[in-house]
This record gives sequence, C-alpha cells and structure tokens, in this order.
Amino acid sequence: MDVDFSGSYRLRYETLNNPIFPTTKAVRSQSNQRLSSRLFVKADATLNKHIGVTVELGDSRVFLDENDPTLSSNQVNTIEPLQFYLTYTASGDGALKSWRAGRQEVSYGSRRLLSNTVYRNANNMFDGVVIDWRVLDWNVHTLYLQPVSRLPTDSTSVSNNESAFDKSYRERVFYGVYATSQDNALKVQSYWLKERDSNTLATKNRDLYTLSVDYTFAFLDHWKANVEVIGQTGTSHLTNKQEDTTPLDVRAYMVFGYVGKQLSSNTFLRAEIDYISGDNNSADGTISDFDTLYGVRRFDFGPTDVYQAMPRRNLATIGLRSISKPVKSHHVMAAYKAMWYQKTPVDAERFIGHQVEARWRWQVLPSLRLALGGAYLHKGEGLKRGDYTDNSMFAFTGALYTF
Repeated sequence: MDVDFSGSYRLRYETLNNPIFPTTKAVRSQSNQRLSSRLFVKADATLNKHIGVTVELGDSRVFLDENDPTLSSNQVNTIEPLQFYLTYTASGDGALKSWRAGRQEVSYGSRRLLSNTVYRNANNMFDGVVIDWRVLDWNVHTLYLQPVSRLPTDSTSVSNNESAFDKSYRERVFYGVYATSQDNALKVQSYWLKERDSNTLATKNRDLYTLSVDYTFAFLDHWKANVEVIGQTGTSHLTNKQEDTTPLDVRAYMVFGYVGKQLSSNTFLRAEIDYISGDNNSADGTISDFDTLYGVRRFDFGPTDVYQAMPRRNLATIGLRSISKPVKSHHVMAAYKAMWYQKTPVDAERFIGHQVEARWRWQVLPSLRLALGGAYLHKGEGLKRGDYTDNSMFAFTGALYTF
C-alpha cells in the first residue's frame, strides 16, 4: 500500500469600503476587513492497482471581521473531515473507467452549475457516487449526490469559529450527467435537483431540471469563442419558510459568451457578455430568477466573501477581460464590466454600474504563491439606495503555501 500526503495553507486579508448592495447603518458598518485562513490536509492511499482511499481534513476560519452580516458558513468551516471516499479504477477498454463513492468535492464544465471553490473560504462537498464512462468517444460522468450542509449556521457560532460535523440530507438529492466530446469542445450538463422539507431541513422544495450546452471553437488566426446556454425548468416555493407551501412554476435561463484573440504568446484578450434571467414580480405565480445550483461566480463577477460580487441572476453585462503571463512566475488578470438588471427591481433604476478589477499572482517558489488584487464599483442608479450610495472600493492580498 502506498500513501501520499499533500495539502495547502492560505492566509488572505480583505478590506471593503462602502458595501455594494443597498443597506442601512443599522444593519452594517460602512467598511469591513477580514483575515481568512484555510488549511487542507489530504491523504491518498493506493491499496492496489484498482482501489484507493482518500481522506481530507479542512479548517476554514475568519478573524478581524467587523460584525459583517454577510459572514456565514460559506466562509467558516472549522476542523472538518471534508472528504472521505473510495475509488475504483477499471482496467481494459470497457465503457466503465472508474467510480468514487463517499464524501467528495465535484467540479465540472464551466463551474457555473457545479464546482468546488477557489476564492471562497469554505468548500462545497457532496455525499454520493460519481461514475466515469467512455461512450462513443465521449467522456461521460454520471452522478447521484446529496449536497452537504456546512454546520453550524447561526451567526454567533460562525463568528466565533465554532465547529460542528457537516451533514447531508436524504430529503435533498442532486443527480445527472456531465459529458464532453473527444476534443473537449462540446460540453453538456444535465442535472436534476429535488428537495423537500423535513423536521431538520427547511428548503424551498425545489424540483428543478437544468440543461447546459457549452461550445468552444477557434476561428481565423488566433481567435477563439465560447458560448454556454443554460435552461432551467421545474417548480419551487418562493421562500423556505414553513408557512410557504405554494409551488410556483420555474422558467429561467442564462447565456454566457466571449470572443477573444491571442494578442501575443502570453496575453489573451476577450470581450464577454452575460444575460441571466431575473424576477421582479413575486405575485405573478412564476419564478424566473436563475438558480446557479452549486456553481461559483468569482471568475465571472469578481471576488466573493467580503466584496460579495453580483449574484448569477437577474443580470445583463458586457465587458472585457485580459489574462497575461508576462513571465512564467507571474499571472495578471484585469477585467471591466458594465452591468444592468435583466428585470428592473421595483423602486429602482436598471443600470447597476461599472466594475473594474485586477489580480496579480506571483509564484515565488514551487510551493509558495502570493496574490494581490482589488475591485472598484462605480455605482449606477440601480444601487444608489440605502445609506451607502458612494462607490465601492475593495482590496485583498494573500499567500498560498502548498505541500
């Protein structure tokens, strides 16, 4: 039996002046700072050429936080066995390639529907089975999962970095298929999410089917384009309150696309758009807010956690993004977005604002990476409500050590 140990430790400082979203002084202060730590320790044991076991422990904490009401178990998850699963790898040329069973992280495709986290301090985990196949030159992944809820969730326990064992619920299941073509240009995701209330779980009773088609292609000389179209249908309650027992029809969608060019050997520039359905009428008997399921948004809309960034719903954007590696050890990203509500909220204006962000990563050593970044939101009339109507300024710096 062979056993490999690995892990990482990240320490990050964030500071924000003027919250993005409309709020009042009674709810939160004008500025906030946070120091976040995240530790992962993993052991991979190979029992034989077919069977392996993986165990990973994690510890995510925050410090210095100034009573930010947005702090939740998305940022804090202390002393937690994050992953413990069994793997089987098949031999030969059969359709079955491998399977994993147990608690695990799962990340597929564009990461807009199902993903682990990179920027956010606490990770997504699932209990269940993932089976990998090779069918007609397609890589096919079938999954049946119970999403894991991070615990505790009450604000006092979270702010005190308290610990509790995370758990999944049989009343909430997530299953489906992710498939990629042989050249990886076409990706298809087909997922079902079904949940219902129980004595220990309050839900919106979502019964959703979501289909994503994602296509990437090259054209002309050094040009590249991508488009992802996602449709969503089913039923859901409007809230997770016990007295809310009315199922409403869900009809939602989102479209993302970019066209870009390789300007040089180390710089790629692209123009990008998002168009994501939203809802501004809770009394019409339908829900058109897009549900991102278990996806993440940092790579599209900016830093999460303290800055928060715009959610992936009720949004229309256009923008530019540059990704550059001037030298091997440096990675620079710069982006601009103009943002509008897809459906204007009641008593608000449609234009959200102009956002610019930048991030620099320096791989100092193979085991040490430093990062520095920030974002600035020039608020439009759509966000100039509440007590903090001035523009939002955010900065972060951090270090990641891997072993």
